[in-house]
Amino acid sequence: MTRGFFLAAAILAGTFASGSAFANQNSETQSTAELTRRAALGVALENTGDGPKVTVVTPQLTAALAGIEPGDIILSVNGKATKTTVELVAAAGLLRAGDAATLTIRRGTGTKTVTAKATARPLESIPGADVRYGTVRFKDGRLRDILVTPKEAAPGAPVVFLIQGYGCGSVEGPPTHPYHLLAKTLAEVGIGSYRIEKLGMGDSLTNTPCLKTDFALEMEGFEAAYQALIKERGVSPDRIIIFGHSMGGIQAPLIAAKGPAPRGVMVYGTALRNWQDYMQELFAMQGFLSAAADPAEAEQTAKAFRPLIQRIFNETISLKTIANENPNHEAMLRSAFDWDGDDLILGRNLAYWRGVAAQDTVAAWRDTKAPVLAIYGEADFAAIDERDHERLVDVVNFYRPGTATYRFLPRSGHGFDVQASREEVRAANQAGKPVSVAPYNPELTKMMAAWINELPAKSETGTK
Repeated sequence: MTRGFFLAAAILAGTFASGSAFANQNSETQSTAELTRRAALGVALENTGDGPKVTVVTPQLTAALAGIEPGDIILSVNGKATKTTVELVAAAGLLRAGDAATLTIRRGTGTKTVTAKATARPLESIPGADVRYGTVRFKDGRLRDILVTPKEAAPGAPVVFLIQGYGCGSVEGPPTHPYHLLAKTLAEVGIGSYRIEKLGMGDSLTNTPCLKTDFALEMEGFEAAYQALIKERGVSPDRIIIFGHSMGGIQAPLIAAKGPAPRGVMVYGTALRNWQDYMQELFAMQGFLSAAADPAEAEQTAKAFRPLIQRIFNETISLKTIANENPNHEAMLRSAFDWDGDDLILGRNLAYWRGVAAQDTVAAWRDTKAPVLAIYGEADFAAIDERDHERLVDVVNFYRPGTATYRFLPRSGHGFDVQASREEVRAANQAGKPVSVAPYNPELTKMMAAWINELPAKSETGTK
């Protein structure tokens, strides 16, 4: 449990994305707004020591047509080795509808190669809402964006712009995907939503893939989407509420501060402290809080990690050099940071993480000239506990008294899922039992909608 913040975000943006073919079976080759539809592999996966293992295969989609079965280990996609689910999502993400897909798999003690014509990912559909796919011009290519507008929405209805978690996965997904359910439940209460794919993800076409993107370039993509929502989609800033989930909660105030100022900013499951301090406490306390691990032992482990964390996030040295400095460093990098032996840790490249660590998060909230809502879920041990959310609100209210609000959401995990009380989740984790009982907590939408509907007119907030 020591890497929950990262793993929760990776699961949300990675494993759900690889299983994004779970939805309707009406997939067909489609081109929407100058981007050919990305293919759907149609599997759910889990990491194993041998590679990504298939746990579920969706009928009529690419993997099923190729003869993939649950239990198969996918070794490569079109010749690209896939040692982890992250690598498999990235390799499968290169497939477009109609492409030839060649997969090498291990089944039992043997290996074989199978092929199929890649099928398109189903387009999202939300009852009572228009789901409009578009594109945002960005440097050398285009990013896919999705605007959901309730059909019965009042003129000037608010639009929530989602800034997703850190992982390289699509913001689209099956009906059980938390981001889809967020958009669906917002539409049901008359609020629109907007999502943008990261570089190279979903239908996006860019020369730089997500795994090669640093923090600054990723921010440029989000900023381009914010401008496109205003100028091309015609949604004025006084209707936009930026919502940052997980790492998105660090990025949301940076977008808002750059302007024009939105109507409001909401965050869920995020961090305020600088990144290396957050990581240090993650190693020290998360296992204790979430699964009753021995806190003294965890503290000693965290102390051992302190010099390594400093080297990783605050210096310019390469990961290979760090690994060679000390006999224990390579083992620590591989076991605690999922190091690939090159430039990737925790599913992103080193430059990305150093960009995160360089951010002055308190200054970003100082410069966010909009009302703020910070929500912490009771079972969100990925964010460790509620302290950063409460402090965030205190910081904003120091600079703009009365404009920030803290809310506690009972029985909710990092991925918006319904879990249980902290004590019940801790006991379940300790016993190795499942803790999630539903993929989305509708109380989150109610909490967000109530705050949005109570926002004063923009001129009353002191923003122009």
